[in-house]
Amino acid sequence: METKLPKISEKEKEIMSIFWHTGKSMTSSAIAESGNGLSINTVQAAMRNLLKKGYIKVDDIVYSGTVLTRSYIPIISAEQYAAYQLQTMRANTLNFSTLNFIDHIVKNDDTTILDELEDIIKRKKELEDD
Repeated sequence: METKLPKISEKEKEIMSIFWHTGKSMTSSAIAESGNGLSINTVQAAMRNLLKKGYIKVDDIVYSGTVLTRSYIPIISAEQYAAYQLQTMRANTLNFSTLNFIDHIVKNDDTTILDELEDIIKRKKELEDD
């Protein structure tokens, strides 16, 4: 990832997780009502910060009950965020091994992640051959 992502707080990460989990446009009130124990004030403050930091954008103006409100969608995917976190960890941690990291992930997982990794490697090699 070429660009540096601004740091986000734990509450902001929690809200991004809700976006990534639902995969749809959401209003602040819908996020607050998602059952994660976040108050509407906390959600609205975090959403303003995420908007400024470029993690989300306004998707639409929708009705929430009888009131018009903005709905938001993430600009940064969960995968992009995780990749950036891994790159940051590699750059800032002495002796960090990506291979050991992947090995740790697959130890407690089924073989689907290995199959996905094989597919990615295969596609990359095919692109290099072209």
